[in-house]
Amino acid sequence: METERESGYEKNYRRLVPGLKGRDFAECARRLGLREIRGGVEVDFLGKAYRVTEDGVEPLEGGPSRPNRRSLLIHYVLSEGSGEPAADFLSLEQLSGVLRGRREPGSEFLNAAIERSFAEGGRVLFARAARSLGGEPLGAHPSGGDLWLFRVLPGIRMQVVFSEADDEYPAEARVLFDSHATEYMGFECLAFLHGELGEALAEAGRALAGKAGDAE
Repeated sequence: METERESGYEKNYRRLVPGLKGRDFAECARRLGLREIRGGVEVDFLGKAYRVTEDGVEPLEGGPSRPNRRSLLIHYVLSEGSGEPAADFLSLEQLSGVLRGRREPGSEFLNAAIERSFAEGGRVLFARAARSLGGEPLGAHPSGGDLWLFRVLPGIRMQVVFSEADDEYPAEARVLFDSHATEYMGFECLAFLHGELGEALAEAGRALAGKAGDAE
């Protein structure tokens, strides 16, 4: 089943690539605040640099890249979004209300992936993983937990509130978007962006935990 899902994501990416033909990448670079490179633009996304051209998306350092991430970057580059991020941060469900006029479930399931990944390593491991992705600590959240800011793409910021497990409660994570993110991506893309941030954090956590284990 996993292979079928990945194949579907790859097909979706291939369907998006033709939309890059004829794109004015110079205008895109100016509006989105990206670096223009030969034949396209360079985008920093979750700790890695990508090149976007008429031929598609590729990581500058080479190697594999999940089709979901490449698809998200195409949606971003093709968007007409502009301007500064908003000061207010909303959950995925709240954004779905902005976009569709109704609430949709989803963030609890996506947040659970982060909670599972840091159930044992706690706030120390989460902090190390967050910093490796460019996360900035903002101190304690008023409702509890540590608040982190991620500048995932120019114009799009996300926050993660993480509370480590204790004797009474399991680990808890909440992911929030600045409300201006809807100018760049629709609800489905933002849901995938939520998942990609969670997976990037999980990957960083596993790598850091593995290094610690090797050191022992």
